[in-house]
Amino acid sequence: MNDCAGREYKAADATLNQVYRQLVSMLDDEEKLQLKEAQTAWLKYRDANCEFVGGQYKGGTMRPMVHAMCLADMTRSRTSELRTQIKDRNR
Repeated sequence: MNDCAGREYKAADATLNQVYRQLVSMLDDEEKLQLKEAQTAWLKYRDANCEFVGGQYKGGTMRPMVHAMCLADMTRSRTSELRTQIKDRNR
């Protein structure tokens, strides 16, 4: 289950990176900087939040799975947000 959750997160992260690059290609230099700052802040938040969520199972065998599931869920959510930004720019 831990391996499955880890693969799920890696797939979500790969998709996020692809969508992020697509959005970056649509932006001017100032917007690219703003997005980079926002993404960096989001990554710090995601990682801290998932450490907290997984921390409920500290020392247990479920911790890696819960942590990876949190990362995957939050990453898919962020990907959706970025896709919305792309969609809004294509109007």
